[in-house]
Amino acid sequence: MRFREYASYRPSQQPPTTVLPASVLPDDTHHRWLRDDIACGILGDDPAAPAACLLGEIRTAGYADTFLLVVADDGKLEYRVERGAGSVEVDRDLALIAAYALERLVDDPAGRLANGIFRAAVWAATTSPARTQTTGLEWIATFDHTDGHPAAPGLAGLLPADRHLTSALARMLAGPVDLTARRRFDEATDTAAVRAGRPIAPLGAATVLTPAGVTATLTGIEPDPGRTAAVAGLAVTGDWPPDGAPDLAMASTLRWHGLDWYL
Repeated sequence: MRFREYASYRPSQQPPTTVLPASVLPDDTHHRWLRDDIACGILGDDPAAPAACLLGEIRTAGYADTFLLVVADDGKLEYRVERGAGSVEVDRDLALIAAYALERLVDDPAGRLANGIFRAAVWAATTSPARTQTTGLEWIATFDHTDGHPAAPGLAGLLPADRHLTSALARMLAGPVDLTARRRFDEATDTAAVRAGRPIAPLGAATVLTPAGVTATLTGIEPDPGRTAAVAGLAVTGDWPPDGAPDLAMASTLRWHGLDWYL
């Protein structure tokens, strides 16, 4: 899940799933998370390390909880949610965000940023947080690959470390009746399983071949039709590899944690 892999992000090519009415989510609502007084524990001292923030709302039963998801280099993720009147369900929320990222990846299977966010969210949804914290209405869960938790069983345990397997999955979902894409995904699964040294069963016949259906199979979390993730914005920072670096010429910037974040 190293963000140094995610080099092909283009803001103009990553529209949010939901266009939120201004009366529900004012233009600057999601930016309020990016303030120096909100400490993020996974952003290290290296200003060149790539990182991304995903901002939006988890909506359920007429209530909305705003969230900030930060994915940093070296396998760290932090999920922060400010409760309105809903309940915090971190694994279910992360599964929603993973499905969102997989939708973006199916649209562009080569998109490394969506690839990385999907893998990180699946990984966090299938493991235990390294630490949690509650401050007033804010709930924080931090995930760190160095905390010793074992990988999830099955295919979900292979995805975090395998960008190519995830791309093959996205290409298969982009053409579910394309037998060549399915065969390449199966081959990528076999290769990843051999590399991991453990047999892995492929996606079962009962898996619904949609981003939501595959995410449910990977995480073991059935989607709640009354619970949705509305993504309002995305910000990136750090130095990105020169081959396919983010096109930030038209992006606005915001200063957070002493770093310039491109919106």
